[in-house]
Amino acid sequence: MSRAAPVALSSAAISPDHPEAAEFLRGADWHACEWTFTPTNALELERPVRIRWDFALPGGGRFTDARFAPLLQVSRRLLAAIRRRGGASGLPQRATTVLGYFSYLRTLVRFMDASGIVRFADLDASALRQFQRQLEGRTTHQGRPVSPITVQKYLDLLRILHHYRNEIGDGLSVDPCPGGSSGFLAGVGASTQRSWPYTPDPVAIALIRGATNYLEGCAVDLLRARELYADVVATVKQRGHNPEVWRQASARALQSIVLTTPRGDHRLASAAELAEFIDVLYVACFVVIGYLVGLRASELLQLQSGCLKPLPDAHSGGDTGLMVIQGAIFKREAGFHGRPHQWVAPPPAAHAIAVLEALSAPHRARTDRTQLWLRARPGHHSGASEWQVDSQAPLRVLSSGELRALIKRCAAWFELPAHEGKPWKLSTHQGRKTFVRFAALRDRSALLALAQHLGHRERAITDQGYVGSDYRLNQEIDAAILEQSVGAWEQMLSADRLGGRAGAEILAQRPRFRGSRMKQDLKRYARMLVDAGLTLGVCDWGFCVYRQQHSACLGSATAPNPVRREPSTCARCQNFTVTQKHRGYWLEQVRRCEDLLNEPALPTQTLKIARMRLTEALGILRSFDSNGQRADVERR
Repeated sequence: MSRAAPVALSSAAISPDHPEAAEFLRGADWHACEWTFTPTNALELERPVRIRWDFALPGGGRFTDARFAPLLQVSRRLLAAIRRRGGASGLPQRATTVLGYFSYLRTLVRFMDASGIVRFADLDASALRQFQRQLEGRTTHQGRPVSPITVQKYLDLLRILHHYRNEIGDGLSVDPCPGGSSGFLAGVGASTQRSWPYTPDPVAIALIRGATNYLEGCAVDLLRARELYADVVATVKQRGHNPEVWRQASARALQSIVLTTPRGDHRLASAAELAEFIDVLYVACFVVIGYLVGLRASELLQLQSGCLKPLPDAHSGGDTGLMVIQGAIFKREAGFHGRPHQWVAPPPAAHAIAVLEALSAPHRARTDRTQLWLRARPGHHSGASEWQVDSQAPLRVLSSGELRALIKRCAAWFELPAHEGKPWKLSTHQGRKTFVRFAALRDRSALLALAQHLGHRERAITDQGYVGSDYRLNQEIDAAILEQSVGAWEQMLSADRLGGRAGAEILAQRPRFRGSRMKQDLKRYARMLVDAGLTLGVCDWGFCVYRQQHSACLGSATAPNPVRREPSTCARCQNFTVTQKHRGYWLEQVRRCEDLLNEPALPTQTLKIARMRLTEALGILRSFDSNGQRADVERR
């Protein structure tokens, strides 16, 4: 590892005149201790990206000390080059991307200071290997080793340092990734890439149901309570009373409001309770839109008043009965305002948008802005005071971090079930992932439409939209289907009872698992069946152990027919089996059909269909019970 004394860079590299700073720095002060970047998209308007150059170094002192001036100037020029032209792509980078590179650069500079290296050019191959080993030895806040993807990001910075070495007056003289990519050198592969988690079905169902019920039961009364609170406080303030008087007056007025919450009826007791219930209302709106439409947090938080529009027929221009949400996609979009996009909105999501419209109306009127998620800054308001008529609390659109904290604080209101014995941790991205998984696993023939709805694309095709293939989406769906199939096989291999025409066959032919390693052996055998290509169809009413020669839905050589696959067809198919998990579905079918048969006014054809469906459901339940008795006999 080479070490050198400080050397002066060329005068061009550290010239005090840097007119290019005006292009990307707010204030254009190149030598400032803190850089504030000019916003590169609408998301950064209220929260400009800032970096500080006076960070501490392990050898003592700070990076802005005089002895580090040459390295500091080169570092500034490096970030300027990344902001204006990026890396090898040559494309401008967003300010948030530059912030990430700054954090990697700071770690590198601290490593250099601890190693006695004063120039980037003095980082030889040995020093770079030591730096990578140091990175790989770090741990996250949770105590886990850093991922190879994190190491790859640092290596990308090193590649940029090598790429711009002549322009910035210093840089790596050796290629940090000779003969390969940064991902290969960091060990990034399919097995190391972590996908965002989705919300487990029981938790997601309870969350969506709770949020929907909260909107239906509380929204109108909460809006009325907020207006009542604002009017009472304004009236009492006009009379010159002190804050304690108008607080008591507003509390008495609010006690006339009774909310219908998921926990039962509740009478508001104070302005503090009103503020808490309004926070839950915001979370309910986010849940309904995020989980039923699939917007990213950045897309959802930038929605504006009037974004809900009827979807006209593409040919006649007539009303289709559908509503769409008009907004913008910001991820990987160079435009300041993102790329305009529309999402089809089901009625509950349209209702949530309408609630946000009404909820944000006072804030929009006060600021003359159109965003639906305007709130008072945390720490600048107390209780419900942000809704007072004369409130001067600064307003801004919630950030993803603030929304995440709000979800964490308010999720208990929806009484979510535990997952594997632990409370499930919600986050802002899970709604989108859960929406994708739910939709795609039920109908893979609609993946193109799903990709269009989400805004995934490879290339633009027309002014009105695009058609593309989203390979990452397909990979995620394939992985989800694989795990779903393994889980389904585990259920069937361990079940005491199985219904359906294939149930008895599976019970008779499956191996018996015993001993202390039963769970591991069962999981291993289930994965072996999936890896062997034994197709398994998973749906709400049962499992399909697919074999084309027995297919009642007339499927292909590899999979069931998604068009003809429905409960009645499956009930008479030799591939179909039912576990205890699905028994409730068929019990509900029996109940519904019996209710229909008790309606004598229904047409004869409807009653005939109801009798057929009742017979099918009862047949499934009988097979479930008889196969269970047979399994009991075998165990004896």
